[in-house]
Amino acid sequence: MPDWKTPTTFRRILKRASGDWPGAAEMRLAALVLLFLLATLPARAHPHVLVDVHALVEFKDGKIVSLFMGWKFDPVYSSTLFKDFDKNKNGKLDAAEIRDIEANAFRDTKDQSYFTYGQVDGKPIQWKDATDFNVIGMKDSLLYAFRLSFPEPVDPRKHAVSVTTYEETFYIDMDFPNDKAATLNGEGSQGCKVTIAPDHGNTIFGGVVTPKRATVTCE
Repeated sequence: MPDWKTPTTFRRILKRASGDWPGAAEMRLAALVLLFLLATLPARAHPHVLVDVHALVEFKDGKIVSLFMGWKFDPVYSSTLFKDFDKNKNGKLDAAEIRDIEANAFRDTKDQSYFTYGQVDGKPIQWKDATDFNVIGMKDSLLYAFRLSFPEPVDPRKHAVSVTTYEETFYIDMDFPNDKAATLNGEGSQGCKVTIAPDHGNTIFGGVVTPKRATVTCE
């Protein structure tokens, strides 16, 4: 069973939206009770933050060099995030406030691979620091946009490349919302495609939840 550890910045923001959090002992007890009951509960009863994940697989000279990621948060979390970081209360996120979000409500997700678990030939990708971070308003939601660069370019015609997205405790539900949530772009991407399917070999939350995996294949 995974440890009930949610990134601290998300926990701090969520506390403002949902009241005081229980202590560690209470959380472990709750986890045991929930796992006992999960056989009769829908899988989506647990998450408190819902994130639609989009990934643009970026090619250069026929090789994959990076992922340009988009995380679209649910309206409730988006509202809390906005209220916490719109420090000057001008109704928008200024450049300094976006930098504050990056430092205090994004950067520590690196400890969990930015919730983006890539593999090349079955071996985990160690991401460099995320770059080009931005926060974009989309109707009643906020979207994080950022780039994850591969340690070195990868030729998907010679190597198996895939990405599974999840937050290990399932407190945050990371999900590719549809078959078009991962796409390809750039020189040399022609003849390749990306397929989204359940990653049955990588379940979380006591084996109850199956994340989705995006796999790149080429002719």
